[in-house]
Amino acid sequence: MRIIAVSLLCLIGVPASPVVQVLTDASLDIYVIDVEGGEATLFVAPSGESMLVDTGWPGFDGRDADRIASVAMQAGVSQIDYLIVTHFHADHMGGTMQLMERLPIRHFVDRGSINGPAGRDQYLSLTAFESYADVRSNGVHLAVRPGDTIPIDGLQVNIIAAGGSVLRTPLSGAGAPNPLCESFEFHGEEITSRAADAEDNRSLSAFINYGQFSTVIMGDLNWNKEHELMCPNNQIGAVDAYLVSHHGSETSGSEALVHTLQPRVAIMNNGPRKGGAVQTFQILQAASSLEHLWQNHYSVAGGDEYNMPESFIANLDDGSSTEPTTPGTLPVHMGLAHWIKLSAQSDGSFAVTNSRNGYRRDYPPRN
Repeated sequence: MRIIAVSLLCLIGVPASPVVQVLTDASLDIYVIDVEGGEATLFVAPSGESMLVDTGWPGFDGRDADRIASVAMQAGVSQIDYLIVTHFHADHMGGTMQLMERLPIRHFVDRGSINGPAGRDQYLSLTAFESYADVRSNGVHLAVRPGDTIPIDGLQVNIIAAGGSVLRTPLSGAGAPNPLCESFEFHGEEITSRAADAEDNRSLSAFINYGQFSTVIMGDLNWNKEHELMCPNNQIGAVDAYLVSHHGSETSGSEALVHTLQPRVAIMNNGPRKGGAVQTFQILQAASSLEHLWQNHYSVAGGDEYNMPESFIANLDDGSSTEPTTPGTLPVHMGLAHWIKLSAQSDGSFAVTNSRNGYRRDYPPRN
């Protein structure tokens, strides 16, 4: 397993004032931040080191960068030690430049560069990538591949997919045959011909372990690519928390992935009209291991039939109370944003809290 070597550079940007977080025991804290169906997830290790996965959308007067910086301040984080950009779509990479104006970023972790022309992919812009590449040149850039690790004190962070390749050697304790591979149904041409699909399938995915607790974050890795990772053998093992793939879109999150991971909780970083597909709810609800699903947003597509009770949903605003920022586009949620927080102990116990209402559930170590 290749361990990425790093060097130190001078920090850039203006750090936010930290707020000291008092914990009775050292914990891994995970904040699933609302960026309207993009992705932004902040990991704060027991050592205090931080890892942010994705930066949300550009524009909107820095809306997503402000939301990330606000959560970081409340988490006691004054810099991003490692920024993982899962892939180069605007809703995952786009907020980086604005975030750098609010928080210094020391290390940039991604697959390296865009493969081929952007073509018809509306979320992939060569100009936007070049702007991102210019920003990351101010820090330490780590181009990773499956099997690499990210050196965060107290955590084991394994790269399990990147650049269109997936992990071929199982993680420790994994590698058992996956019985759900026999019934796996591949998505056909009507789905996989999407221009965005090629970039999604290059997503960087990571497995994060803290003592007896583990979680996985997949980016937008698609359904058929999940088969390469999970079949014929499960290369990952089981997780306590599944950070739902691809905002909960129907093009990701197969039974062969979700059910085989045996998560106790799932946290969906969806927007009101992005992700949160009915099929995703159905697959999650059919997982025998799952105790609760938590959502960053009420899903308009899911409706009352599939959405969890309001206590498990961080944001109920669908954006319809405000005018669309661009005429002819769907409304977006520009107001106060809430998040879902998971705090894990090394014995495998953890708690999940909804910042909107303070609702919390505690989960003992897995039996």
